[in-house]
Amino acid sequence: MSRILFFILIAFAIYIALKGMARKERVREEESKRRAATTAGEDMVMCARCGVNVPRGETKLDAGRLVCAENPRCRLAP
Repeated sequence: MSRILFFILIAFAIYIALKGMARKERVREEESKRRAATTAGEDMVMCARCGVNVPRGETKLDAGRLVCAENPRCRLAP
């Protein structure tokens, strides 16, 4: 009788552990979906010198115009 009770307790502990792991995975998936849905991309702006579209974070102001910040090949378009 004690063996049966022991195996029932082991089975119950395994069930609780698996249920907890499944819940943790579900929460992780929901967080990643929420993060993906709320993450907005940066605005794309056109460089005033070369005409290439770049993210606003990679530009700098030059004489009141947005230009490529770190692009060594950025020059006036022909």
